[in-house]
Amino acid sequence: MENFANELILKASTNTHTIKSNNIESVDLGNGILKIKTNGNGIVTHGEHGTIRTESEHIVKYVQQEYNPVTRLMQAAFD
Repeated sequence: MENFANELILKASTNTHTIKSNNIESVDLGNGILKIKTNGNGIVTHGEHGTIRTESEHIVKYVQQEYNPVTRLMQAAFD
């Protein structure tokens, strides 16, 4: 496994999502959307769901929304 200089937490939870790369720039666009730029390889880990390598230096991370039939509102989806 490669050693990376930076790590960014994408979603803090009991099953934390992270991205590691040698250089990470991020901009929080609000509403659960994060714009990320990496320099070179980026490795995304998500607990039991596995690990992937990014194919682009430009990444957009968003929180999936789901309809809550009790409150009749959209809300962030949970793992």
